[in-house]
Amino acid sequence: MTNNRCELIAQAPHISAPQGPGRGRPKITSAMEEPRPFPPKLLKTHFDFVGAVVWPIWFLINSGCPALPERARLVDSAQSFMDSAVAGAADIGRYGRRIVRMIWDPEPTNDPIANRPAWCLGYEYTLETNITSKTKGEDSKLSTATSSDQQRPPAQANKVPQMPSAQLPTEAAATALSGNTTPPTPEAALEPTKITSQPAAIDTPPDSVDSSFDSSMAYDDVPDDGGWPPAFLNDFESRIWMTYRSGFEPIPRSTDPTASSRMSFAMRLKTMADQQAGFTTDSGWGCMIRTGQSLLANSLLTCRLGRSWRRGQAPDEERKLLSLFADDPRAPYSIHNFVAHGAAKCGKYPGEWFGPSATARCIHALANATENSFRVYSTGDLPDVYEDSFMEVAKSDGKTFHPTLILISTRLGIDKINQVYWESLTATLQLPQSVGIAGGRPSSSHYFVGAQRSDEDQGSYLFYLDPHHTRPALPFHEDPQLYTPSDVDSCHTRRLRRLHIREMDPSMLIGFLILDEENWHAWKSSVKHVQGKSIITVSEHDPSKGSASGRPSAIDEVETLSDDDGDSVLDG
Repeated sequence: MTNNRCELIAQAPHISAPQGPGRGRPKITSAMEEPRPFPPKLLKTHFDFVGAVVWPIWFLINSGCPALPERARLVDSAQSFMDSAVAGAADIGRYGRRIVRMIWDPEPTNDPIANRPAWCLGYEYTLETNITSKTKGEDSKLSTATSSDQQRPPAQANKVPQMPSAQLPTEAAATALSGNTTPPTPEAALEPTKITSQPAAIDTPPDSVDSSFDSSMAYDDVPDDGGWPPAFLNDFESRIWMTYRSGFEPIPRSTDPTASSRMSFAMRLKTMADQQAGFTTDSGWGCMIRTGQSLLANSLLTCRLGRSWRRGQAPDEERKLLSLFADDPRAPYSIHNFVAHGAAKCGKYPGEWFGPSATARCIHALANATENSFRVYSTGDLPDVYEDSFMEVAKSDGKTFHPTLILISTRLGIDKINQVYWESLTATLQLPQSVGIAGGRPSSSHYFVGAQRSDEDQGSYLFYLDPHHTRPALPFHEDPQLYTPSDVDSCHTRRLRRLHIREMDPSMLIGFLILDEENWHAWKSSVKHVQGKSIITVSEHDPSKGSASGRPSAIDEVETLSDDDGDSVLDG
């Protein structure tokens, strides 16, 4: 009996790590094939890390670090544990990081057979149906197109985007040569851009700007295209990506005795071990601020350079824009100024997590105090947009319409997003006016910029930029020309991440950029006719201004968002 059992076990298939283009799905191998062994060194490091670091720190956190005479010694011990963790993690090496990334965070791949459209902030991308017509070794070209005038600043409304002729799509190149710059019809304003591109050959690198990555586990290697349309990846890579930073000028700690009680246990332990007078990194608490910065940065990018901008174009203008978000109090949109306004007006202490509502208030205040031709309209804690209030912001003088960012803080469920909102939430990322969603994942905040329908159910996968990767502080330069290629590269990534909409946290901040009045009417119509249960409603009059018209039922349709609600506060 024992021998038979051993034979059955020996004949059982083994699951080995996925390799090559098919990675993402485990490879089943027979018992005769030698599976790739798990590195013993990694196993030893893992158990050493858990035994020597995780459990002692977990005990300290859950015990509340009681104030004993030996408290200083406990803190020193905790610091030594953390130092050991760093040393142990460094010993894992490149091989171990790849395995961990493969198991816990596999790179998403596209199914070329289903060829479902991939969306990125209102642009639709698909593969060519006749994929065999591509000759081997042919370079993949950057495909960009302008869907309609509302996706560019008004000053560029009747101009063809300035791009190298080799990178212009066929129709745009023909238009440029013929001199025909007639703007599209108003009806086109409701139609998103659809871009088709052929998949790059496996042995052909994509024709895009190189990106540099730090030693972060998930960004250790530049991924291949994974079957995604190259134009989609180029668009994704061109979005500005704000992450944790370290080594910046200290943000002073609050002297309020209740400030520490508002922090997480992990942050309390970290602040006790750190004897400095302030925070020199936002790691562990600043993720919602970083995703809010990303949303604002991409709004300004579209407003200044147009939605069709891609990396490598107008580098001087890109540097000027990034300088506004440097990790320095002199930069208007620095984390220092977000924290300062949060402490003064939102009741948020330095080192405390922000929620979507507090982030929206910070963006509103900082942008309106900095920009001359750019406005921010925030709906507060309800999803209703009121036309009279909006126009007071966009046309403050009653004549000139200024590009205006609409910020909607909302909550679409209790623990998870209610399924009735799945379609309408996905549709927000397909609108040409979309500038993304900040928040939306349990215990952390991400910046969502794209979507693709799921093959498994009626839901969608949402693509996002993850701020939880610590990089050196972005310096402030009076002369933006002093920014190095590494500084600029640290604000972009080609590495795709996605999650299913059912896994999202219901608390989020949704952004739309309205460039002109025609764009405003197109957006209102799109929101009104969106599929699924609407998450945004546009009314003519704000009832708080004394008008009888309004929607008393609005508060019952979508839950009110509050930063004081523990479920709506997003972990850093």
